[in-house]
Amino acid sequence: MRALLIAAALGWVMSLPWITLFSYLVLIVIAIAALWLISVAIERRAIPPWSSTRTIDPHYVTALECMVAEAEAEMETLRAELQRCRWASAAAEPDPKTALYRRVGLADGAPEWLISAARRAYRVALHPDKHPAHRKQEAERRLKIAEGVFDQIAARS
Repeated sequence: MRALLIAAALGWVMSLPWITLFSYLVLIVIAIAALWLISVAIERRAIPPWSSTRTIDPHYVTALECMVAEAEAEMETLRAELQRCRWASAAAEPDPKTALYRRVGLADGAPEWLISAARRAYRVALHPDKHPAHRKQEAERRLKIAEGVFDQIAARS
């Protein structure tokens, strides 16, 4: 369909006398120039981002300043609470059984099936044959530590 329209337009243009064709081209150029001038005029009227002629609502600024002050006060409260929690946790003596479970990422009193699944996962992840040659010793050391922890957990159960 497009090809047919283009062919019809070209045939119509070719059938016109040269003066008519020239006048159409002049009209097209004038229309393009007018559109360009209009776009330039619109761009000049727009307020550029660096312009100082923008008006800022003082109530909006005041509201933002209040929100920032409230957020800073809340941050100070949370920092104080965090510091208090750190001091409380540092002062409390950790339970050795809980610490033992935490070393392998388990919660105190985890069921036996979860402990055995975690042990299998550690064995798979830390087995020296699964690591490149330059990491085999480190993997073996970590596997022995994890196996020792799981043996201690099994002995306590």
